[in-house]
Amino acid sequence: MEIAPAPHRRRLSPFARVLIALGVFAPVTFLALVPTMFGLQRYVVANESMDGGISRGSVVLERRVPISDLKVGDVITYDPPPASGVEGLLTHRVIWIDGIHLQTQGDAQPTPDPWLVPLEEPVMSRVVVSIPYVGLPFVAPIGESVWLLALIVPGSALLLLLLQDSMRARQPRPGPSQTVGTSPR
Repeated sequence: MEIAPAPHRRRLSPFARVLIALGVFAPVTFLALVPTMFGLQRYVVANESMDGGISRGSVVLERRVPISDLKVGDVITYDPPPASGVEGLLTHRVIWIDGIHLQTQGDAQPTPDPWLVPLEEPVMSRVVVSIPYVGLPFVAPIGESVWLLALIVPGSALLLLLLQDSMRARQPRPGPSQTVGTSPR
């Protein structure tokens, strides 16, 4: 009785590996590097105040423009005045400009923001384009344990695959002329 070795598993060609790597890394590269090459900034919209125009979890790409280029209807991202009680950056639509102040309002808000934004800086970030849903993982209401799990599971799976591949590479393989057989009794 003769036992034949298991057939050799085909490995991916180098071209296929490059295509897979491009499929995984191209979107990340696009969102991380390409905007900066064109002088754009990236922000994730973290609340629902702009729903209807820009939804929560959208990534907005913005360009710094001179204050004189702003007009009513533009969507800007700015740091609200300290007296506003709002912490962090805010993305809202410009509804009024007088040269030294502007006022904004969220598309989903029934009334304008109750503060005026002083135009003290020479430039401000104006939204060029928004990409819906891309930033949702960054604003989703999930706990630290879920994020930790989201990092550990794929990392562990990758480590196990690498270990399995290295163990397979260390096992001696019989050549084509070698056969394993049993002697009759």
